[in-house]
Amino acid sequence: MSFTPPTAFDASSFSIFRRSLMQNGELPLADVIDSDLFAQGFEGHDVDFGDDEDAVYTPAITLWALVSQVFFAKEQRSCKAAVVRIASLWATLGRQVCDTNTGAYCRARLKIPFEVVRDITQRIALEAELQVSHDDIGADSAVNLSPRVVDEVRSQSSGGRVLLLDGFTITAADTPENQAEYPQNPAQEDGLGFPILRCVTLTSLFTGMLFDLACGPYSGKETGETALMRELLDVLQPGDTLVADCYHCTWWLIAACQQRGVHLVMKNHHKRDDHPADAVRLCKGERLVTWTRPGRPAWMSVDEYAQQPQTVAIRLVDVNVSRKGFRPDTFTVATTMVDDREVAGDWIRSVYESRWLVELDIRAVKCSLNMDILRAKSPNMVRTELWSCLLANNLIRLKMLQSSVATGRDPRSLSFTTTQQLLATNWLLCAVIGVSDEMATLGQQISASERVGHRDGRVEPRVNKRRPKVLALMKKPRHQLQAELEAAA
Repeated sequence: MSFTPPTAFDASSFSIFRRSLMQNGELPLADVIDSDLFAQGFEGHDVDFGDDEDAVYTPAITLWALVSQVFFAKEQRSCKAAVVRIASLWATLGRQVCDTNTGAYCRARLKIPFEVVRDITQRIALEAELQVSHDDIGADSAVNLSPRVVDEVRSQSSGGRVLLLDGFTITAADTPENQAEYPQNPAQEDGLGFPILRCVTLTSLFTGMLFDLACGPYSGKETGETALMRELLDVLQPGDTLVADCYHCTWWLIAACQQRGVHLVMKNHHKRDDHPADAVRLCKGERLVTWTRPGRPAWMSVDEYAQQPQTVAIRLVDVNVSRKGFRPDTFTVATTMVDDREVAGDWIRSVYESRWLVELDIRAVKCSLNMDILRAKSPNMVRTELWSCLLANNLIRLKMLQSSVATGRDPRSLSFTTTQQLLATNWLLCAVIGVSDEMATLGQQISASERVGHRDGRVEPRVNKRRPKVLALMKKPRHQLQAELEAAA
């Protein structure tokens, strides 16, 4: 049975979900998250939750519990803790307390495909990006985060999205199913490693929201970041600007983006000459080059290869970096914005300097939301848990965006961790009593008052003075260690 819209199927559960995220009609962008958005996420998916009006685990409540597991840490992330929160919610609302056994909740989680969570996550990002007005953001806010970067990019942008591209890896629970789908690092002995996923993301420079993610095995044929990036090409829209590191500076990505009307700004690959002999000088530190189509790669069909252009025009822009404690460095940025009269070289440099923000975005998701180690036991639930983390990220970013618009500050200058703590603290409280004027005011004040300081060029050794007391590292498969212990007994 297909999902029934909340107007006919437990609309109250969607209302509870909305209130739990501190939404009301008086907050900016409150219409971004409403019952229609979540109903649209379920459209087109065969999700059968039955038609029992007294059922506890409706689609919205199940999704509410899924995301709640992301906001909390350690033991509070367990399914048991999620069920206890649902039981507490039901008791507070005066309804019959549900069974705290996790079986029903785990079965309900399996009914929600990860595509539903992904669609909702992407809809939030798209709607929020459309609502962002350059005029609503304070001109001084970005300067406090990174001088001459975000503020310059925003002020001179042509109106399209500026998307940051980067990749990372995460691990999953060590089960046979996960190992079969996402094998451990091949350099590790069998039984000693964990299933590992390689991921590539597209995030917004202005809001920090995630637009899409592609994931696959860590190793094997066509499992690299460039292969995963090809799965994200359909997300790009004409007028967008894609910012990436040198690993993605490939002829094929450039050609694919140009066909879609997407601009590229990337660090030039180290194997390409920064100063070729046939380059045409535009101005100091800038030159125009032509890259010829290479041979057909194995993943491309003959027909697709024939449709590719013979050459692409690339503009090379030198970037000089000077940081305290380091020698001055110079590297070259490659861009498809070849007209130096239309797009200034300084703007190109500022765009690429903004790429480091995606590193902070990934750190926030992996560390603050604990996405670096997934707990799900099956590949399907791994993907659902992964997208639940990304949905939580976009909800937090949405709250930051609301506070920034209300206070005239840049969302990039607000604290992700503080906003997460605010939402986690009020997760159950707001679901029960709604959002009072005092709580809404407090939510905006806390989010807007905790601002990220300017830490450009900071150097910090990755060491700890106090090491945690942990067990010895497992260097043999567990069954071998068990056999050795039994033999020694």
